[in-house]
Amino acid sequence: MTAQAVADLLHARPAGRGKWTARCPVHRDRSPSLSIREGEDGKTLIHCWAGCSTDDVARAAGLRMADLFAGPPPSPAQLAAIEAERMAKEQQRRAVRGIEREAWDKVGRWAAVVDALGRKLACLPDDAPEGDALTRTFHDACTHLHESETAALATSETRKAA
Repeated sequence: MTAQAVADLLHARPAGRGKWTARCPVHRDRSPSLSIREGEDGKTLIHCWAGCSTDDVARAAGLRMADLFAGPPPSPAQLAAIEAERMAKEQQRRAVRGIEREAWDKVGRWAAVVDALGRKLACLPDDAPEGDALTRTFHDACTHLHESETAALATSETRKAA
């Protein structure tokens, strides 16, 4: 049985894409405390925030636990494949987050360099002999900061798109 069918059976209201809320059929519910949503592989997930068990909710709605699944339960090999895919996705997410974190750390380091050079330049007299070299170094650091920010933003956008 699909999540939509369970939601219809329990007269649930939409609460987002693939999500519904309903009054729990197990206890006297003044306001909806039952969440229904589509899970992975055609599962229907139900949760009573008042603490009723999933078994009790299904039974009170006239359902069996098997009705919360779109088909036969997955075999051990299918479960292993599902878990391997989940782990691979999690490792990929962690790697991308690590790359993004490194990119933003680089931005922070260049921002500190630009800040320090800017403070040093501000205190330097206009006719100081090292002023021209320090100004060039400051502009180079600003360029590196801008490039780092651009790369970090691109990394963040890539992560969000994935």
